[in-house]
Amino acid sequence: MLSSIFKPEVPLGSARGTPITCHASATGKGKLHGSPECRALRSAASVNQFDIPFGEAVERLCTNCRWALFTDSPILALGAAVNDVDSLTIWLDRGPEDEDDIKSERDAAIALSTGDYPPHINDVGNAEEEDDEAGHDEEWERYDRARSLRYGRFSHWRRLHSYLIRSNQAVADYPFLAPWAEGLQSRFATVLDAERRAFAELVQPAHLLEAAAVRVLPTPRFSSDPGFAGLGAEAEKTFRRSWYEWSRRATWSWQRLEDHDFSVYTVVSDAFGRRRRGKPEAHTAFRELTADWIRQAREEAARPATAPWQLVAVKAPPLPRTRHNEPERDPLTLSGRHQSSPPTR
Repeated sequence: MLSSIFKPEVPLGSARGTPITCHASATGKGKLHGSPECRALRSAASVNQFDIPFGEAVERLCTNCRWALFTDSPILALGAAVNDVDSLTIWLDRGPEDEDDIKSERDAAIALSTGDYPPHINDVGNAEEEDDEAGHDEEWERYDRARSLRYGRFSHWRRLHSYLIRSNQAVADYPFLAPWAEGLQSRFATVLDAERRAFAELVQPAHLLEAAAVRVLPTPRFSSDPGFAGLGAEAEKTFRRSWYEWSRRATWSWQRLEDHDFSVYTVVSDAFGRRRRGKPEAHTAFRELTADWIRQAREEAARPATAPWQLVAVKAPPLPRTRHNEPERDPLTLSGRHQSSPPTR
């Protein structure tokens, strides 16, 4: 529906002279239509078909008609670019958040400043005994709400960010759109930055620094431990998988390093299967091992900088375009990337 894409103020560039087939009443007055079957033409005594330069037709396009265009028509490509810019308008001039939403944001920031889970049972030390303990009490629900709110803020920021990137690409492809697009993009950038700041309020910089420190830690070397005895020949393999799972999740996360202990617990449990002998001792040994990795990461994060601070520009990729009902895969998240498996030999 060309009339919904091409407003009179949108520059057309070379597409202005592209012929477009239209239908109109024999008087030549009124709207131009994409089909002689348009209901607006039913009362016309006769209908004429003719070609007209797109630039001359754009202000008279019927708002109910669709136009059949060849796939290589420059109007189609330009229309996609105009859509990428014009879609920014739906996020502008929105009303402020209500007081309840503001209170929820503040409470989420306070809760998440201590971690992603209630502090008193955050550590996975007694995971077997605690399975679902207090899983539905008021404090757990509070943290669930806080995490959901943060993820919602992140997802919304990423979506808006992708819209701006696509509009920038549209202007790069069609520079003559710049004078029309600049005002929209400037206003949209203000909305985007407000969303980024709202998301940043729910993330702890210290957790991000510690996650970055995990990435530069040397891969730990396996050494025998009495607690590994129950694993037998699987001890070294379980050790490597535990490090791989813990470090991978830690470096891709905004959570506390302790929040990834369960990944190690799962690896050890899987290695034992249904066997019970030696399992508690192994869990204890791996908890101590994980605590040592966390200590090393925090020591690395606290190490005095040897170089002056510098501003760093980061180019974040947009969300890939998806078809209707397809799930989004964000390359900035662990689940949005294809991860290779760790070596098993």
